[in-house]
Amino acid sequence: MSNALRAVALSFHSEPLPESLQLMITCVSEVNRYSWLWSSDSGGAFYGKACGEYAPSTQTALQCFVTYGAEGSLKQKLEPFAKYCSLFARSQLTLEDYAVALENGTRFLQDGASVGHGQPLATPIAMPERTMLANLNYFHYIYYNFSAAFNFSLLINLAVAAAVLAAAAAKHSRANDKLTRLVRAKLLVPSVFGTAHHGETRSLPFYRVLLPTRGEAVLLAAFLALNLALACYNYPLVSTDLDTKAMFLLKCVANRTGGLSFGLIPLTVLLAGRNNTLQWLTGMPFSSMVFFHKWAARVMGFHALAHALLWFVYGIYGQPDPVASMFYDFAYWRWGIYAALACAALLLHAAHFIKARWYEIFLVLHVTLAFVFLVACLKHCAEFGWLGWIYLALGLWGSDRVLRLWRLFFRFGGYTHAYAHVISADDHIYKIVIPHVDLARFRFFPGCYAFLHVQSRRWFWQSHPFTLMRAGEGLEILLKAKKGMTRDLLRALPRDGAKLPLRLALEGPYGHEAPLQAYSNVLLVTSGAGIPGPMSYLQKLTLAPGHVRHFAFVWAVPAEDLLESMRDSLLAAADHVRAAAPTTHFEMRIHVTRPRRGAQRPAWVPAEFVISYGRPDVHNIVRRFCDAADGPIAVVSCANPALDDLVRRYVSEQIARSAHRVDYYDELQVW
Repeated sequence: MSNALRAVALSFHSEPLPESLQLMITCVSEVNRYSWLWSSDSGGAFYGKACGEYAPSTQTALQCFVTYGAEGSLKQKLEPFAKYCSLFARSQLTLEDYAVALENGTRFLQDGASVGHGQPLATPIAMPERTMLANLNYFHYIYYNFSAAFNFSLLINLAVAAAVLAAAAAKHSRANDKLTRLVRAKLLVPSVFGTAHHGETRSLPFYRVLLPTRGEAVLLAAFLALNLALACYNYPLVSTDLDTKAMFLLKCVANRTGGLSFGLIPLTVLLAGRNNTLQWLTGMPFSSMVFFHKWAARVMGFHALAHALLWFVYGIYGQPDPVASMFYDFAYWRWGIYAALACAALLLHAAHFIKARWYEIFLVLHVTLAFVFLVACLKHCAEFGWLGWIYLALGLWGSDRVLRLWRLFFRFGGYTHAYAHVISADDHIYKIVIPHVDLARFRFFPGCYAFLHVQSRRWFWQSHPFTLMRAGEGLEILLKAKKGMTRDLLRALPRDGAKLPLRLALEGPYGHEAPLQAYSNVLLVTSGAGIPGPMSYLQKLTLAPGHVRHFAFVWAVPAEDLLESMRDSLLAAADHVRAAAPTTHFEMRIHVTRPRRGAQRPAWVPAEFVISYGRPDVHNIVRRFCDAADGPIAVVSCANPALDDLVRRYVSEQIARSAHRVDYYDELQVW
């Protein structure tokens, strides 16, 4: 078992080089730099001259190895030399043969300082001490950076694990002291700038981005700082005849950044997965996981491209062979270039404006390029180690795909019959109804979402996430058409509201349920087609309020058509409110933002719902609700991006000023 664990551990980095092997490489390298009165029949193998093919060069290597090796008897000093010669040069010489060669050579040693590298030699020499110590340092730090890359990769991943555990603990915390309120209100909950989070921000005239929350920005800043510090830490400059200081530094940085990039690949894959352990532990929305996936990928890509570019520069200026010959002669060089090109393509095509405009094309390219990148990494390091990181990443990717299929075909039951119909043609809103679902097996919960798969030659390979709403024995999805599949599906629907049969499957449920029953005061804010999640919470809390004593529901609806589509759910909620315990106060408001001319309150709307015409004053709604609260407060928002960001801003203000704990649950998913 211990051997198996050791083998697994070693697969995550290069085989550690013992000091004796570093000394062997140093001595052999220096021997090979001299000219000898002898030509090799073996094609000039690296270890040949040092391991017995020519006596003076072998005696020189032996003298070097014994002089600068570890303390011990002559036999103890020569044992590693004999082992390496047998292993690398297939030498048949014994330990006694090397001892005799050393003794004979000692009598004819010349001072290496007086011998030029171009002068043909027929006698052994003693290496200049200054040169040897410099070269030993050179090889020590070259190989040190492989070890440093592995150790620092572990440190980065452990730091991420610590952040996850801290976030998991914070998820269950109900602390509300002054410092906690200040940190949450100023550093964690608000958008990083103003109200820009879910709404796109134009950073350049042609480039739009999604900005993080301040909590996400703080974690990202710490992650970037740690990576930068570990990539730049401890590079002693060594000057030798082997390389200039600049070339030596370049090689060290290249080795370290290559290892750091491999160490981030599993984290990058894990953050992209739908079945994400980190999301389950922290309670963060999937949009946050996608944000961190992007940045883990960017940092990994920066390390990888730095590694590739620096080695390319070294290939041009630091070694005699042309770079083109390296490409044709060495598979690791060839596959390294392929991996670097795939990595660069992944980073460039993942720009937000490309993904937002051509999502389906982006997704196919992204998965294809990621697979090419991982295969190229496997080939690139086939001889060097480090493959444990790639195997781990492939394992995470494969397990996520298996779990997705399990959710699709076992949890949901595979493809089934459904239908779709238009709700509001002007607002591009329509509904998909799945009449019969095994809800016990599917395990629906309020706020959950699933990825929709439509059985069609055109759309079979696509899947898009939508929040679900329970309707009797089935499920409903409310969609607002944008681009791609949702727009094409809307175009296929009859405009008169007639039903279009579909065959579809749901991959889910995903997400988390906000623990609203544990709060005394709950405010739900939603708009338009974002109603399914909040409506599911409304249905549950009207049936089982738990600790809730004050409940407010605010829905900004663009037109009466959408209001009409929710008639059954609203009527059922009103019935439950009337039957609820008198200790819970329910306040339910609907704001019709674009009413028809002369519009009047629909007769069917229950008296429990107050209808207003015009946009809701979100600032006033949040402030008044928190001021009236007499205990812990939960605010849930699933609205359009602009409204959702406003709610976040105003809740952040209330976190700082309210005497009670205020928690914000953002149900909107944008990435």
